[in-house]
Amino acid sequence: MGQGVIVTIDMLIKPELAEAVIASIPAMFEETIKFGGFHSIRVVRHQAELNRLLIVEHWDEEADYRAYHNWRNRDGELDRAEEALLSIRTDIWPALVGFAERLGQEKPVF
Repeated sequence: MGQGVIVTIDMLIKPELAEAVIASIPAMFEETIKFGGFHSIRVVRHQAELNRLLIVEHWDEEADYRAYHNWRNRDGELDRAEEALLSIRTDIWPALVGFAERLGQEKPVF
């Protein structure tokens, strides 16, 4: 197994629904973290476009992400959620070019 894949989801939420959508996201994590192949998820909000989110997920393989996505949408949950969006773009990033992380007060790890 390699470094896994990164999945990015750039979404623009309808302004009148942004706060409700954003408030609902943490509740989804409880099931997400239990899914096979899952490593991590980060959701960040744009500083100027408050109805824009970027979700960054790390999975063992693209197939794990696709299986999770299909599972999450088994009853149309994701299809219904997309009705609250103006746009959504999902990209798969399978090739790690570089990585650095600062752990505590230690020097960055490269």
